[in-house]
Amino acid sequence: MTAGTANLNGQAGWIVVALGCLGLGWWGPVPELSDGEQLALGVTLFALILWTTQAVSVESSSFTILLLLPLTGLLSFADTFAPFAEPTIWLVFAGMVLSLLLTETGLELRLAHTALPWLAGGSRLRLLAGLHLLGLAAAFLVPSGLVRVLLLMPVGIALCQALDPDRRDPVLPVAVSLSIVCGTYYGGCAVLTGAVPNLVVAGQLEGETGQIVYWGEWILWMFPVVGLLRTAMSIVVIWSIWGRRLQLLRQPPKTDSVDPESGLSADQRNTLLLLLLGIGLWATDVLHGQAPVSVGLGLVFFAILPRWGPLPVRRLRHVNFPFFFYIAALFGIGAILDITGFNSRMVQAVISALPAADGDWFAQHMRLTLATLPLDFLMDIAAVAAVATPSLLVVGTDAGLTPLASAMSVAMATTVAFLPYQAAPFMVALGFGTVRARDLSFAMLLISTLSILILCPLNILYWRALGLI
Repeated sequence: MTAGTANLNGQAGWIVVALGCLGLGWWGPVPELSDGEQLALGVTLFALILWTTQAVSVESSSFTILLLLPLTGLLSFADTFAPFAEPTIWLVFAGMVLSLLLTETGLELRLAHTALPWLAGGSRLRLLAGLHLLGLAAAFLVPSGLVRVLLLMPVGIALCQALDPDRRDPVLPVAVSLSIVCGTYYGGCAVLTGAVPNLVVAGQLEGETGQIVYWGEWILWMFPVVGLLRTAMSIVVIWSIWGRRLQLLRQPPKTDSVDPESGLSADQRNTLLLLLLGIGLWATDVLHGQAPVSVGLGLVFFAILPRWGPLPVRRLRHVNFPFFFYIAALFGIGAILDITGFNSRMVQAVISALPAADGDWFAQHMRLTLATLPLDFLMDIAAVAAVATPSLLVVGTDAGLTPLASAMSVAMATTVAFLPYQAAPFMVALGFGTVRARDLSFAMLLISTLSILILCPLNILYWRALGLI
């Protein structure tokens, strides 16, 4: 049997498993669940298996799910496709256009060659650490992990081309891609505006209790451990598994395609101006009050503006529009698990299964974090934040915790993602084709598991030492 045949058989096997879960959800007797909960769980498992294994393309499986939701009666047609009117999808669109703008104008090559002496000064570890720190720094400026990945990945790909123009090192694009996406997402979760789940937790806390979490407060609670230590942990994980296998770096020869002494072209200057303008507006949204999606779409408008914009409007056909099916399907999965009551049932079941804290301050906070984790495997973690926070705020209050401490304990669970489908930035990174789902999943599992086992307890101890709890 050839490797190709074995791969096809494996894909077919996963499709059968996914269909089996769907069939059990539709017809299988599960007396502990209502018919709606059982069907919602079946559709969810069908989606998660296909997204994780990629037995079929993410776009194809996501479109299938969008058809299943109204077909099963779990959602109406209008509710199924309502996410296309949500800001999230259009922020993704704006990020994709800006990413396309970088590659179409060649600015990503210029940026890569400019960054080369700083990032790859002869050291493989310096390269990976530098990319992590670049991603972490971007979290302070660009309030969407997905947009950050879309902007940084083209630069990372150009960096690989500059360091290894003959593509002799297959590990280089993997290590670079993992450093970018893990650095900007896992470390970026320490910034309130650095990840959508953070904003959801903060919004739920304000809605339930009226208490506002300020940007500086979030930094104080999260950045030393989740920002700095988790970034260091990610560097160690990626270096240990992929970085040590990198070939020795060498300074690439100067090429005609990128002459460091020549100036930027008009299109490159305009693109750089748009990017700097966007970063400035995203970083100061608290001053001007414009939503990130409004800033993003404004940048798209100027990017395709006739006679000035560096991107001809016809080039928009290269945007991966089918990926929006995945974003919409994520919303749909979260909705059916919520409206059928499955989420509430699962949260209560997990809380009941966990041992009682019995007044132990450390155990009370860890209990809230652990109670959130099972939901992470069923939906996008932003949806988990929306679903779990209200119930767990009540649990925390009953245990004598402050609402803010309870919310931060939940946030420790919604800042980890074990598999790519749990957070859209990782799925976007897979779309660039520089890292396999297997490698990305392995890195995510290691970083998230170590975060729960080591960093979450350490974070609680840090809160205690500072007198926050």
